[in-house]
Amino acid sequence: MRVPVGTIVLLSLAAVLYAVMMSCLADAPGGDAFGRGLALAYAAFIGAVLWLVLAALLIVAAVKGRMPVWAAIGLVALLPLSCVAVWMAGDAVGRGDGSALLMPALLPPLFALYALWARLPALHTRLPAGVVSAVLGAAIVFLTAAPFVAMTRAALPDPARDARLAELAEVQEEQQAKERQAARERDEAEFARLGPDSPLESYLLYLHTETYGARARAGIRQLKNREADAIAMLAKGRLLDLWDLRELDLQPTADLCQAYGAALAGAAGKVAKTQSNYLGVAIDLEGQLPNMRWLVANRCDLGQPLVLLAGNVRAVADSSRMTGFADTLDALARVK
Repeated sequence: MRVPVGTIVLLSLAAVLYAVMMSCLADAPGGDAFGRGLALAYAAFIGAVLWLVLAALLIVAAVKGRMPVWAAIGLVALLPLSCVAVWMAGDAVGRGDGSALLMPALLPPLFALYALWARLPALHTRLPAGVVSAVLGAAIVFLTAAPFVAMTRAALPDPARDARLAELAEVQEEQQAKERQAARERDEAEFARLGPDSPLESYLLYLHTETYGARARAGIRQLKNREADAIAMLAKGRLLDLWDLRELDLQPTADLCQAYGAALAGAAGKVAKTQSNYLGVAIDLEGQLPNMRWLVANRCDLGQPLVLLAGNVRAVADSSRMTGFADTLDALARVK
């Protein structure tokens, strides 16, 4: 008997796809909403490919082996329905129903076993066609039907179930409310610990929040070392953390001007096609225009970094917006 190479290759590919699909489904309940959705989407895609491989496996078995006609007709209907059932089971797994894993776990091996049996007629003397087809077919039908039955039952009126779900939702909402309140209290306690000796960056975390914005601005005005802290942040290249220097009640001193110019030159070097995300950096630096205008208006000499940035932006510009940004930078560099 010739070795069924095609069947072996398809079985191997199906096994790999099956392992990947089950791994995604098993990981889905443990992640956050985004991670769960991504895992389920990936599992659905891999599952669709797996079912195509199973279809090819069954076609090869029917053509090169032996399969009852009634079983082949049944598989034509069961195969796509079972794929939909697995997708439905995946959604149930994502909602926390661990028992739903049984369907995607069992259906592919059942199809693969039937295809292997059909491809090897020598097995038919010990495993009769009618018995094998009926037993495996019944198992496949049962597993395929289970998600549809569950969906139908869920759509039927059930006051007791609805009451349980409402109670569970209320408990979850209360728990989430407690967690939100605890988070607010933690944030309030952390903010209350800030004072005149706190570093500037501690207040920056709250500066643009609705709850703490006004209080953060008031706190920043009381900081003893806000200018030194801002200069230190600029020295570390943290230019984009300082969106509006005027908002920090800073004075355009020579030290601040020099630190800003050095940070701007460093950031300008990242606006180059040899760097990753160079357009994103350029767009971020466009948000620094208020700072540049304020410093230039207060006789801060930013000519060299502005010219450097303008040239780099112009070299990578892919829109009139970026070209306009470069023109603005050149105009600022010419201000005396």
